[in-house]
Amino acid sequence: MSRARECQPTLNGTNVIIRPWHIDDADAVYAACQDSAIQRWTTVPSPYGRSDAIDYVTSIAASAWMDGGGIFAIVVAATGRVAGSIGAHRMAAGVAHIGYWSVPDLRGNGFVTEALRIVTRWFLIERRGARVELVVEPANGASTRVAERAGFTFEGILRQWMDLRGRRIDVAMYSFIPTDIGGALRDSHS
Repeated sequence: MSRARECQPTLNGTNVIIRPWHIDDADAVYAACQDSAIQRWTTVPSPYGRSDAIDYVTSIAASAWMDGGGIFAIVVAATGRVAGSIGAHRMAAGVAHIGYWSVPDLRGNGFVTEALRIVTRWFLIERRGARVELVVEPANGASTRVAERAGFTFEGILRQWMDLRGRRIDVAMYSFIPTDIGGALRDSHS
């Protein structure tokens, strides 16, 4: 089956469900992306309009999937509420670049950390990826904690690596490779 015809999967965790975005999620995305922290630390448009949310859950998510990546909704398993977004972007040559954000009032509950573990393992095992990378501004303590709690390895600071809204920023580079999974990689195929 060609890549264009595959269905984006739903991935189940203990506390979260990682699923494709639906048009019905646009209001939740719009509300979340009004948050100043999301607008500060991510590349979402600022100001963020309803049309941006509709575009995100329809064409941006679909384009990412067609281009070999995947943008997923992070949903709280117990309630069905959208808790955030996680996406593997620019997956090329076996490397995925992961980004994420969380709904403000659900931060600190471990939902994004669990989602990061799930999507990372999915990419490395199911997609046979070689490496997952994420970059974050060093001052974004919440995001660096998510990366570290998910088992990512800090590799260093990349100076002036990214242009974020017209300013060059340093980023902390984190990675996860198949051997970081340890026994889980072998066990997943038993």
